[in-house]
Amino acid sequence: MSEVLKLVLTGMGTVFFILIMVVLLGNLIIRITNTFSPAVTVQASSNAGSSEIEPAKLAAIVSAVESVTRGKGRVTSVEKIDN
Repeated sequence: MSEVLKLVLTGMGTVFFILIMVVLLGNLIIRITNTFSPAVTVQASSNAGSSEIEPAKLAAIVSAVESVTRGKGRVTSVEKIDN
């Protein structure tokens, strides 16, 4: 019985260790990518008229993204889709 318990604990420990390594390496890759990738710049739209999004709606979208992502997300572009 003790041999079975050792085998189960070894297997579960190995899986736990590998999962921790996946999370840590994933976070490391994300940080390296965010450090060395070029920043995305937002260009003002040259289209004036009815296809432009209202400033109040754009502010609400930006506020919602910041709230949901806890300040880590950014809105880079917003396009209005006409049906």
